[in-house]
Amino acid sequence: MGAPTSTPRAYCTYFDSGYLSRGLMLIESLRRHGDDAPVWVLALDDETRQYLEAAALPGVNVLTIEDIEDAEPQLPPLKALRSRMEYYFTSTPLLVRWVMDRQSDPETVVVYLDADLFFFDQPSRVFDALGDGSVGIIEHGYPARLAKRLAKYGRFNVGWVGIRADPKGRACVDWWASNTLDWCSDTPDGGRYADQGYLDQFPDRFPGVVILPSRGFNLAPWNTSAARLRDSADGVLVNGDPLIFFHFHGLRRVRSWYVSSQLIYRAPMRSVLRDSVYRPYVTGLAAADRRVAGGVAVPPSKKRGTGIRGLVSRARKSVVDSLSIATGNAIRIAR
Repeated sequence: MGAPTSTPRAYCTYFDSGYLSRGLMLIESLRRHGDDAPVWVLALDDETRQYLEAAALPGVNVLTIEDIEDAEPQLPPLKALRSRMEYYFTSTPLLVRWVMDRQSDPETVVVYLDADLFFFDQPSRVFDALGDGSVGIIEHGYPARLAKRLAKYGRFNVGWVGIRADPKGRACVDWWASNTLDWCSDTPDGGRYADQGYLDQFPDRFPGVVILPSRGFNLAPWNTSAARLRDSADGVLVNGDPLIFFHFHGLRRVRSWYVSSQLIYRAPMRSVLRDSVYRPYVTGLAAADRRVAGGVAVPPSKKRGTGIRGLVSRARKSVVDSLSIATGNAIRIAR
């Protein structure tokens, strides 16, 4: 794929104490593969902020939702009108713009990353694919049998979105921010869905948008069944391309197991996915969980849903957990 690009870049992400260990894994994976670009973390609770400030990780900058609210006066009134997650989804393009405003080089690409991503190869390969584009987005890559059911969540995934701080990129992020402030429900509605559905309009609305082509970018539970994976001397290959980063969406700890969401997407793990992707991540995540447990009190997760609907959802999840463990779609934590 050629020599690594020297594109100036800055990363941003957000997470709370429940995802702190995943956020640490994400940052460690960037550094492990030679990317020392600044990372801006929007800490969503005091436990996360305190942990990161005490850790003082090189190149990691911590901000809070109050910093974003101070920069965007339209945001605070929405707190009483939207769920906690909807409020954070609303802030995604605002965070990108906040970081963009602090870059001195207009060629800097500001990349939003979901906290549950993990890099297996050089992040610079993604920028090689972006080239001189102003906006980079990645398709979900749903297999045909899932495409109709999952279309309501959008053609593109918000897990990796890169926007250059040039006029084209700024026009895009301003439009995106204006729209999430106007509507950002996590219930799909007429082509809209949270902060993600708006990405579908990027290619038609803005020049300089590049749809990043490699399935090695943002491999995820919803698209693994449509990919050919094999081990090589240099790492995992996806349809012949290197696996650059995987999106560990839906991975949950259940007692002594980490249960994947592979079965939810009817994509059972095969040996390469289990042993060369999930297992190394889970091994590192378990170690990060132990470090975090020694440095921050993580509040218990809240149960989603109430009444009969909540009971049915939790019962269904329990069944999926048991099936995942029984069928090798979960990884046991080594003692």
